Amino acid sequence: MPKTGTVKGRVTGSGDDRPIAGITVRLAGDTLAGTSNGNGLFLIRRVPVGYNTLYVAAEGFHAVTTESFLVTASDTAVVNIALDTMQVALSEVVVAVSPLAATTESPVSMRRIGTEEIDMTPGANRDISKVVQSAPGVIATAIQRNDVLVRGGGANENKYYLDGIEIPVLNHFAVQGGSGGNASLVNTDLLRSVNFYTGAFPAAFGNGLSSVMDMRMRDGNPTRFKGKLILGASDFGINFDTPVSRNGKTTLLASYRRSYLQMLFSVLGLPFLPTYNDYQFKLASKLGASDEFYLIGLGSFDYNRLNTGLKDPDDDQKYILGYLPENRQSSYVFGAGYVHRFRAGQLRVVVSRNAFTNKLYKHERNDKSLPRTIDYNTEQSDNRVRAEIELRSVGGFRFTGGVGGGSGHYDNTTRRPAYTGGQLRTERFDSRLSFGRYELFATLSREFFGKRFSVLLGLRADGTTYSSEMHNPLRQLSPRLNLSYNFRPQWTFSASVARYYQEPPYTSMGYRDSTGVLINKANGLRYIASDHFIAGIAFTPDAHSRISVEGFYKRYSDYPVSLIDSLPVSTGDFADYTIGDVPVRSVGKGRAYGVELSYRNTNLANTVVNVSYTFLHSQFNRPGADLRPTDEYVSSDWDVRHILNVSAIHKFGRNWTLGAKWYLTGGSPFTPYDFGLSSQTGAWDARQRPYYDYALYNSRRLQAFHQLDVRADKVWYFAKWRLGFYVDIQNLYNFKAAGQDILMPETDASGQYVPDPQRPGHYKMKTVAHDIGGTVLPTLGITVEF
Repeated sequence: MPKTGTVKGRVTGSGDDRPIAGITVRLAGDTLAGTSNGNGLFLIRRVPVGYNTLYVAAEGFHAVTTESFLVTASDTAVVNIALDTMQVALSEVVVAVSPLAATTESPVSMRRIGTEEIDMTPGANRDISKVVQSAPGVIATAIQRNDVLVRGGGANENKYYLDGIEIPVLNHFAVQGGSGGNASLVNTDLLRSVNFYTGAFPAAFGNGLSSVMDMRMRDGNPTRFKGKLILGASDFGINFDTPVSRNGKTTLLASYRRSYLQMLFSVLGLPFLPTYNDYQFKLASKLGASDEFYLIGLGSFDYNRLNTGLKDPDDDQKYILGYLPENRQSSYVFGAGYVHRFRAGQLRVVVSRNAFTNKLYKHERNDKSLPRTIDYNTEQSDNRVRAEIELRSVGGFRFTGGVGGGSGHYDNTTRRPAYTGGQLRTERFDSRLSFGRYELFATLSREFFGKRFSVLLGLRADGTTYSSEMHNPLRQLSPRLNLSYNFRPQWTFSASVARYYQEPPYTSMGYRDSTGVLINKANGLRYIASDHFIAGIAFTPDAHSRISVEGFYKRYSDYPVSLIDSLPVSTGDFADYTIGDVPVRSVGKGRAYGVELSYRNTNLANTVVNVSYTFLHSQFNRPGADLRPTDEYVSSDWDVRHILNVSAIHKFGRNWTLGAKWYLTGGSPFTPYDFGLSSQTGAWDARQRPYYDYALYNSRRLQAFHQLDVRADKVWYFAKWRLGFYVDIQNLYNFKAAGQDILMPETDASGQYVPDPQRPGHYKMKTVAHDIGGTVLPTLGITVEF
């Protein structure tokens, strides 16, 4: 059975892409090496199969350690290396540039995630949304969902990009207006790397308040066809990786996946049965030595039906079946990019179109022969274009700038019950909305004192034709300043001060009242603003490890506040299926602050180790009369106070890998129910869920939540193919996470709600214990790569 493979690549200068000859490229931790020729090309044979890294230490250049990459016996791994010229005396100690190093553009709050971490993270099942839940400042909830909750911000405050193209919908079964979902629709097999920013966002990436995820796809194989089959406990998939042209300059990378979660959930006796499909592709073509063109696509088709065939459902199952609608969703993103490289920099142009369709419907008593009580049909889409230029040296400065624009469209037809003014009524409206948007951004940066001190100044401006409050980009001016100082060879102090703006969700922008008026436009809806203040110190003893401490303070303003319950539209429990489709005003204020401690080591005795602890506060201002701000702050839904993550992934001999992750999250705040309102027959019939007592908003707190996930992988390498097996177990010791008790009406033998004889017009109510987490979830999988 083959145990080695081959690695090849090209060594160039990072500033001008010129080939560099005579550079020795070594396998990290080994004596194997290759030397670049006159074209910068190198070749290393007999490299052990599995994940590896390369190391370069050449006179006159900063040392470099590459991201980890996979070596197989059946194909040659391609790894290109860019070197930075050293501008300090050779006697000084210089830490190698590594995947853990910060950048001038984002000296704080940026985490690089390589393919090995994505593949092996326990409990994540190669889902990028779950992988980043191990990062400092990111909350993992007891409910197994993909909501990315960063530094006390809501799930609708994050933005996602794939090869520079915005991805509005990242997850299957997404909550419209709030992101989240149950599984990522991005196939991580097709990714090269991920940069996850929790602050100091690059100016080219707009519209985010809490995080930006920059995902980069790899190109297809230029020499031969490759395929991969994946068979897991909940889904199956197939990947294609092939040259399209004879010379290998045009390649195709593609995948298709389909779940059979409905079978697993039916066996587990869950009240909902989801099925999802997704596809992803990249067609890339090298037009010449300096030009590249690519097409990408990403899409999904999802269907979630109710498990009405449950025999003798318990109260928890009855509750979910009572309020949850059935759901059909579809989404797509198609984009094209052109990159032209020249000696002084590069030009990139991207164009894209995306669309998201969401249909929710529910019948009386879940009987499809009866009328629908909920009939919600919506579609939103965007057309976008952006051009940016990067100049590596303008009078010693690095300049990046660009412009962009496009259009947004939103259609919504809603028929649903509502309880207002003590009356049960049917809310009906049809909304059609189209508007233009535009953006402008620029950054100027420079490194001083032999690259020990760096400064970046940036500016971004956004606007839309939606309303007079949002059309002037000067009102959404986003300045930013990043500083970094390497005050000792292995010690760095960094800081960032910035303001960010985010467009309100389509659900709020397109909401109309019963007369057809865009009521939120009339209410002066504006961009949401957030000011970030971040500072930290990092100690980097070698290219494999990093210890850091970071403090952050986020200040929110102009947050949309619901005129129904006086709460910011980002709040709401995990049972919500849309967020923001209510009348609002942009008067909300908030703050989130805390400190993060982190230790990462990508090669500690052949083990990848990550440890992080975050202490945070997340609060919103409690509005007074007429929604005027007050001096009182109350906990937001994400004010968990403590987040602890400990993970280790060890590589044993014979291609065995074992990983474990333990994490703890402090108790989430919750709001007690309004018993009187919830028990009213009209109120309950409209919502099929209890109402909250907002006078006691988030005045109570759940218990802390913790969980242990483990994963074992075994791989067999053959001459022309690769076989993998894995077992992943979430919540190994079966910790039961108790949620807020359910308040619901009592039912008689026929399943009908029981009226309260002591209170006419009310139901008799009861409380039911509600576990929001606690299931041991094992997953088995087989992969065949050929």
